Amino acid sequence: MITVQDVLSAPTLRLTSMSGTAGVNNPITAAHVSELTRPRDWLQGGELLMTVGLMLPMTEAGCRDYVRDCVAGGVAALCLGLGHGLPYQAPPAPLVEAAREFGVPLLIAPDSVPFIAITKWIFSRIAEEEKRALEDAIELSYQLTAVAAGPSPLSGLLDTWRSVSGSLCAVLDASGGVVQLSDGVDAAFLQDAEDQVGRYTTRARGWTAFGGAGRRELELHPVRIENPLAFVVLERSADSALRHASNVLVSLLSLELERRHVAGEPERQRRAAALAQLLRPGLRRERAHQIAAGIGLSRDPLQIAVVRSAPDAVADLTVRIGSALPDAVLRQRNWDIEIAHPESAGLADLLSGVAEGCAIGIGALVPVDALAVSAMQARSLVAVSARLGRAVDAKEGETVQLLLRLGSADVLSGFSTAVLAPLDQLEPRERVELQRTLEEWLRANGAWDPAAAALSVHRNTVRNRIDKIAALTGRNLDQADDRMELWLALKARAVTPSTDEPD
Repeated sequence: MITVQDVLSAPTLRLTSMSGTAGVNNPITAAHVSELTRPRDWLQGGELLMTVGLMLPMTEAGCRDYVRDCVAGGVAALCLGLGHGLPYQAPPAPLVEAAREFGVPLLIAPDSVPFIAITKWIFSRIAEEEKRALEDAIELSYQLTAVAAGPSPLSGLLDTWRSVSGSLCAVLDASGGVVQLSDGVDAAFLQDAEDQVGRYTTRARGWTAFGGAGRRELELHPVRIENPLAFVVLERSADSALRHASNVLVSLLSLELERRHVAGEPERQRRAAALAQLLRPGLRRERAHQIAAGIGLSRDPLQIAVVRSAPDAVADLTVRIGSALPDAVLRQRNWDIEIAHPESAGLADLLSGVAEGCAIGIGALVPVDALAVSAMQARSLVAVSARLGRAVDAKEGETVQLLLRLGSADVLSGFSTAVLAPLDQLEPRERVELQRTLEEWLRANGAWDPAAAALSVHRNTVRNRIDKIAALTGRNLDQADDRMELWLALKARAVTPSTDEPD
């Protein structure tokens, strides 16, 4: 990096500063000559802007406006040429005062030093620094490549990078879980990295930078753009050699992660084949335990979850789910991904996050020899999940409510009204009284005493009310079908109430 001080210290340029030490550490990225009084729109920032002041109004207001515009354009310093045949032979006081006011270095070039000499010197130094940075990056790349060919490439690459750059680095799986960390990675770094993985979108089309504004800047590099296999997160460096070498680091880490994934494919296939055996009905308990132990499913009971994917995404989604659930065993079955996993309170939420937009059914916890039952439940709930737009678990308690949610509000309202219409014709207080009695009686499975206790009335009162309901509705409450129809009508009414209860 070239600074204003470097230019001032160059013996061949013989520049002097009229602003003391103000801004001497400003980095210079280019040299530019302009006689415009408003050069801002022609600047990119970091320039040593050279002028002879030909068009500059040499007044306090004019110089102040000029320097303010240069500052807005991001100049590193101003350089005024003096001497024979030029507008000024000495530094004009208004320009010197304006530069001091805005804290911009004002350099003076003598008559014997043309602007082209300053320009050539600056660009020659920039080229030298870029060459040196490239050589350093090549040397560092050799070191990283040698480590990648060693016995522990993943940890070795991160340790080497940390030692030569001082920068932190982390490798996370597709769900944000830690795969490998360099020394020094703290909780704040890891939290920022996990947050970015959670928000990653393929619209980024590659790596993204985040942080800044008082926080360290980090880079997120996906291993694969579409449905990433993993992510590499590292601190962003201002050093050009490290920026070059970081690309090599990410490439080597990506190759190692891809190699590991490919190397694990035979084992994944073996585990999937074993899971297929476990999902066959009628498997003997001893044999089931033997198969499960052979693929690491030593816990009992287990459950099956099924995720239905789009045909073109099933392979990549299988990888992502496998990364998110390292203890699970997966099997692809057409466009479904079947997952055997021990009980997890957050399984539905985790799968919903990893497989966003996919239908997800989760079977009940069962002994290992009954996994076929859990799989049957999970497969049947996939269609329900697609209809409801969320993951559905077999352990959800209100099965009737779940089924009712599959019907439209108009259909449910029409059904409940058709069945309960005779009760709806009664006075509101009597209607509510009879409906509550019917619900408690059905809940008690037709037992008089428990229903009476729940209603705080005499058992004969319950009998009289149930007889009246039977007479009004024309249902035979000794028949299971009639009881079920009334029960479903009450539940549908609860989902889509059609009348108001009395005060």
